[in-house]
Amino acid sequence: MTADKPYYSPATKTRTRFTVQGSRFIATLAPADDEKIVLDIIKQVSAEFTDATHHTYAYRIGSGRAMLERSSDDREPAGTAGAPMLQVLQGNNVSDALVIGTRYYGGTKLGIGGLTRAYRDCARQALADANLKKKEILIKYSLQMAYEDLGSVTRLIETLQGIIIGTDYSDTVSVIVQIPACQSEALQQGFDSACRGRGSLQKP
Repeated sequence: MTADKPYYSPATKTRTRFTVQGSRFIATLAPADDEKIVLDIIKQVSAEFTDATHHTYAYRIGSGRAMLERSSDDREPAGTAGAPMLQVLQGNNVSDALVIGTRYYGGTKLGIGGLTRAYRDCARQALADANLKKKEILIKYSLQMAYEDLGSVTRLIETLQGIIIGTDYSDTVSVIVQIPACQSEALQQGFDSACRGRGSLQKP
């Protein structure tokens, strides 16, 4: 996921259950944009299913270079649980999300391949059942312009689905805006046209 591309995040917590050769799997997918939220949800699910054999998980927070990715196999063989679930989140461009794979051992060993498939299915089925919302990456800009250009610039920002988060009036007008990253080039071109080359635009 590149820094300027939108991504998807679960709108609410969802839960999916299935069985593989006697082992019961419970997949919990939840929105989480902070590690404290992640840890709280893991504790809640662990407390809800205290007798489960494993609580594996994977999560992604943020986007671009600032993205945080973590996973845990929770005593399953290394690489068979957390990593497959993380790969599913990555492959579906999902972030600000936590998926927990809770397993009740059913008496039959699934083997490395079986475990990997089962935990991958935890994430896949949870995503299939989830209501995913699109998240735009927002970039902040500081715009400075003459008073007579404010109306044109405001209409430009609305057209580009940006928002004004601060305005300062002095000899000129200074405006702080947030614009979807995919609209950055359009903002720069449109702003220069709206101000007839008299304004200035920069990242604060």
